Amino acid sequence: MTVALTRFIIEDTDPFSLASSRYFVGAVVLLGLMVWRMGLPPILRRDWLAFFVLGIVMFAVFPYFMARALEDTTSARGGIIFGSMPLLTMLIAVTFRVERFGWYKALGILVGFAGAAIVLSEKVDAIAPEALRGDMFMIAGMICASSFNVFSKKYLMRYGSMPVNVYAMLIGSVTLFVAALFLGNPFGGSLAFDATGWFVFFMLAIPGGTIMMVSWGKAIQLISPTQAAVTVSLNPVAAIAIAAVILAEPVTTNVIIGFPLVVLAIFIANYRSGTAGKSGKA
Repeated sequence: MTVALTRFIIEDTDPFSLASSRYFVGAVVLLGLMVWRMGLPPILRRDWLAFFVLGIVMFAVFPYFMARALEDTTSARGGIIFGSMPLLTMLIAVTFRVERFGWYKALGILVGFAGAAIVLSEKVDAIAPEALRGDMFMIAGMICASSFNVFSKKYLMRYGSMPVNVYAMLIGSVTLFVAALFLGNPFGGSLAFDATGWFVFFMLAIPGGTIMMVSWGKAIQLISPTQAAVTVSLNPVAAIAIAAVILAEPVTTNVIIGFPLVVLAIFIANYRSGTAGKSGKA
């Protein structure tokens, strides 16, 4: 949903203003809920650097790259890249030995990248002449989000989903807003939406920001980063369907072939993941 809605609204704003204000609104709502439920949980001094890095990576760099990408590429292509997040998460987790290597994981990564390659190889110059540039921004954004999935787990276990997301979201959105003052135009018309635009904005900020991140953090607390990331495999479905209806983007043969391969890859890569955790085998 977030991919298609961002693509829908991005022409009326700029990436810095949209990304910073979207997550700042989400952070303020989440901060209010946290104070009401538990006050302001203290953070150990030694952990603040990690909070700043995670906050900037996930709530400044990632949302900027995603919004910037959807200025250039299509919702379908962006959705497919977004849907490959579990594979990137797995690759990073295995590389840094957060999760164990396994042949099913390797096969899943190869199949998923093949599916994404099929989609991204299609020429869409008629509707997105700079699609390749947008794809590169989207891939960079997914690397940021996947890194957050892997490296935030120990802090989520230590402090809980809400405190980690509140502090990280505030740090990231404020950092990005400062950048928007110099590189965007937040007070010069970039946030002057009509009624439909504001509806889309708040859909991105609350369901697509506050609710999504709290639920996501809770999932990473309970299961592995890769298993949690599997839930985004349905994001391309929403992106493709919404884009076809509200943006009149075509559903092409390459998308029809590539998307099932990405979904299949995610399930291949997670095959026997439950037994792997019990037996010690990947």
